[in-house]
Amino acid sequence: MTSIHLNGHHRKTLASIFSHPEAHNVEWHDVLSLLNYLGTANEGHNGSYDIAIGDEHLVLGRPHGHDLQGDDLRHLRAFLTKAGISASDGSEQAPAQGVERHCIVVIDHHQARLFGLGNEAGDVSTPRLITPEDPDGALRRIEHKQGNDDHDGGHAPEEAAYYERVSQDLKAAHHIVVFSDGKGRSCAGAYLLDYLKRHHPAIAGRVVAHERIDISHISDGEILETGHALLMAV
Repeated sequence: MTSIHLNGHHRKTLASIFSHPEAHNVEWHDVLSLLNYLGTANEGHNGSYDIAIGDEHLVLGRPHGHDLQGDDLRHLRAFLTKAGISASDGSEQAPAQGVERHCIVVIDHHQARLFGLGNEAGDVSTPRLITPEDPDGALRRIEHKQGNDDHDGGHAPEEAAYYERVSQDLKAAHHIVVFSDGKGRSCAGAYLLDYLKRHHPAIAGRVVAHERIDISHISDGEILETGHALLMAV
């Protein structure tokens, strides 16, 4: 994983996790906040947490006290190292300094339009168009069988390369607004946010809003006006 942008509180928590000698004041609440920024930390029925960063997973029990210590702290440190996180992280290769670049993303399963805002002339650039290799899912359809976890209710699996191309373009944006339609698994915007959180957590941290809209019944001007208002509220 490339270096990442962390706020001061997260940087302090990460430094405590990797501290030598071991710190004895690594608060569990702070650890959870950091892990949910870097990836996901979902609590199970037995009180343990299923933690995921990228392709790496760890099951970690809630400590009895307020702090994470001993073997649990060492297991967490090893997990973060395996996931590509180190004590020196916290300085994600951020977008170039100077005039801030904002981006409004309008995305569904057929295409993504990326509008750039905040350039020196104050102009709105022509949106960059990104489409999946298989926009209709014809090459990805799998006969649905009960108990098959590779897809949901017969929906075609998402094309990861599509969301990765969008992610790469978003590296240049300081603040991001996402507009999409659909609900649940059918919402491309929600899938993009989840993809960013799992694979590009620093970019996910720059998403300031995700709004559900009827893409087919709203003009570009309305999208840009609403998106600009959300960006200016940051």
